[in-house]
Amino acid sequence: MDLSSAISVAASAALTPLIVTMWAKITPVASQSEFDHMGADRLRSRNKWLDRTFTILMFVGLAIPIALIPRLGTGRLAPWLLGLALGNMVVLPTAVIGALTLPKGAARFREFWRYYEVKWRIGLKGIAWVYGFISLVWVMCAVRLMLGT
Repeated sequence: MDLSSAISVAASAALTPLIVTMWAKITPVASQSEFDHMGADRLRSRNKWLDRTFTILMFVGLAIPIALIPRLGTGRLAPWLLGLALGNMVVLPTAVIGALTLPKGAARFREFWRYYEVKWRIGLKGIAWVYGFISLVWVMCAVRLMLGT
């Protein structure tokens, strides 16, 4: 690993907890929810596997476009592939969570997101704003890649 990569990794490791803490302060978790009757243990037992699936899919979504960069043999599309990778970290897992939960009803989908906001201590409004923006970046990059040069 070269020096610039090591600095990037160290900066990411140091900044991520600070960013998440600030994000949580700006958009705190809702104090009440329609799922409060379930209790934390039941909410966790029903949604922990979905959260793990979400996390795994984030890394899969990140890795696939990055793996394509050397295969394309050009750096011209690399920025768009990186944007697609960032967006995949949100769009892919959210789509899969939707596919797994929505057939059981919208309440099951909302239940997962309640677990997610409580686990990560970031309010759902903050998650929606950031994930929404990242999804827009994903769309822009996907369209750019489909159009080619």
